[in-house]
Amino acid sequence: MSQNNPAVASDKQGLSVPKYLIMAILTLFSIGPQYFLNLSYTVNQVLIQNRFDASTQSLLLPSIISNLAFGLGVPIGPMLTKKYGVRKAYLTFVLVFLAGSIINVFSENVAFLSLGRLIQGLSSGMLFLTIIPAALISFPNKIRNFFLVLAIGGLFGSTAIGAFLGAVSLSVDNWRWVFVLGIIASLVCLFIGYKVLPAHDPTQQEDRPVDKKSIFILSLIMILLVYPLYELRYEGFASIQVWPFLLAAAGLVVIFVLVDLAAENPLVPLKSLLAVKPVAGTIMAIGGHMAYILAIAGINGVMQNVQNASYTTLSYFYLYFFVGVLISAFATTFLYDKFGPGYLGAIGSLLIVIVGFSWVNVSADTSLVSLYVHIMLFGMGVSMALVSGALGAALAGDLHQASMRSISLHSIRNLLGAIIAPVIGWFVVRQNAIYYEDFRGQISSVDPQVKLQLSEMIKRYMGMGMSQGDAKTSAVTAVVASAKKASILHAYHNLFFMLGILGVIMLIASLSKAWSGQNRILVQKEEVQEKAEPQEERKMLPAPQTEETSV
Repeated sequence: MSQNNPAVASDKQGLSVPKYLIMAILTLFSIGPQYFLNLSYTVNQVLIQNRFDASTQSLLLPSIISNLAFGLGVPIGPMLTKKYGVRKAYLTFVLVFLAGSIINVFSENVAFLSLGRLIQGLSSGMLFLTIIPAALISFPNKIRNFFLVLAIGGLFGSTAIGAFLGAVSLSVDNWRWVFVLGIIASLVCLFIGYKVLPAHDPTQQEDRPVDKKSIFILSLIMILLVYPLYELRYEGFASIQVWPFLLAAAGLVVIFVLVDLAAENPLVPLKSLLAVKPVAGTIMAIGGHMAYILAIAGINGVMQNVQNASYTTLSYFYLYFFVGVLISAFATTFLYDKFGPGYLGAIGSLLIVIVGFSWVNVSADTSLVSLYVHIMLFGMGVSMALVSGALGAALAGDLHQASMRSISLHSIRNLLGAIIAPVIGWFVVRQNAIYYEDFRGQISSVDPQVKLQLSEMIKRYMGMGMSQGDAKTSAVTAVVASAKKASILHAYHNLFFMLGILGVIMLIASLSKAWSGQNRILVQKEEVQEKAEPQEERKMLPAPQTEETSV
């Protein structure tokens, strides 16, 4: 796949497929399934729970394991790719992902589903920085900005599509077909990758040793985090089943950082991010990831538990999210080089702030049109800020260290993302319990207003033909149900307030990046080259003799 040859596949008639298009397909079909499977699982989890007759807590395990495995695979993938080449690494990782997908399709309990998600998470994490840098380089300079359509519309859009597929699976009452899509995508990647990816050139192999010590410590950290994150939602941080494991994992993180900083070829080169521009971009990217998790956890709960949205409404809702991501993809593509990642990140962060603080007032009476518009704006904002920050951090400074900055940024981002999701679950459960106890106290008290509301409801039920006893029971039941809905809504409001604050932090980081100096553009100017070529021609060719002579 030479840079000079724009095609990697051709037929006997001489028709060719551009290299960047082939690499875009290999990227989208290899990493996209992990993204859409993650969010579809969040949405259609109740189907799997009913099929397996499992508890709500047990279904946390596949998601936790998959996210932690993905974070582990992100830094390991590039190291193995440098040793064995893109072709061998890519095809191996895709084959492993295919095996995980097959396990998931035929799984009959949470244990096998967790095993499949573990395999999928680890292999897709390794694929992440194996294929994405190759895809970016494959785009010709004149259209390199269109890589952002792939990064935002394709990869980030896969998460939105996942939510949509999850809602569709609820409506058809079947979830296995979503994993079948992962199998199909893997087979497409294996076929195309085997045909077009070049064989590894041993002369270009790097002799840098694999950092086995760092891989071992990082793997141990991930293993230690599984159990406490699984127990956290219902046990809390004070539980003996949680805090000792988190403390041990934190100690290993310190050891890992010290080993990493001292290593000649670190697994996660943290030093590469120690500058103003990379730090600002890192905050934008990590903040965008956290904002995404906060928003989806909150608004999905509102739609299902407060709005009582139908499956069709839920499908339309996430379709608008995807529309927002697509708008962001094309806007960022054409505006990245003009405004730079800082100002684009500021626009995206501002949209997050607006949506976050608007959702603080969301209720059961909020119109669906308003929610559709807000989720579309959020899709635009979070994708624009996250990708602009990630790309801006990678391209800030020496280009020879761009891959090192990407490895560090995405390793940190995915590790924190894997941890924050269970923490949000614990926060919502805790807040819900606190607010519900407050409401119960009000209902149980001799508050005249509460007594008046109960008496009015009893009279209304008696007017419908109920006996006094049945009317009283129905009134209390209705009040308790209303209290439960109000308490969970208050918990979601707190999440949305945190989302707004996070958007403000991202806005500050974005403006810091924008004001820290000129940023590197994707489409490099070719004026110097164009001016140099005529001069070279005048040196080598004689002056034209006639009008028909062409140079």
